[in-house]
Amino acid sequence: MSERTRKVESQLMEIIGEEVDSLSDPRIHGLVTVTGVRVSPDLGHATVYYSAMEGAEEAREGLQSAAGRIQAAINRQMHLKRTPKLAFEPDPAVERAEKIEAALKEIRRHGSEQDGQHHR
Repeated sequence: MSERTRKVESQLMEIIGEEVDSLSDPRIHGLVTVTGVRVSPDLGHATVYYSAMEGAEEAREGLQSAAGRIQAAINRQMHLKRTPKLAFEPDPAVERAEKIEAALKEIRRHGSEQDGQHHR
């Protein structure tokens, strides 16, 4: 990945994060955090990764409906030949972490039940 691509991703993440924070859509207001941005080599497309406190699919719908507003902000603040088309995806790392946490809770719960049975 080129230095320019990294710089564009960083700028996009900052702008998109600010725009998402300012949205009043109840599907996303205060519940969504932008966790990363990956742009295509030609800078024509950008995948925006996010985490949602709840309702990741509902959040995606809200984000996608705000894509035009977010792209307009990008266009105003960055001087690119064309503004990347935005796609929103739940951050897979967050989902993996949630699955791991749930598995650990289950292991701890199961371990507590086993300990209780041995002390009878």
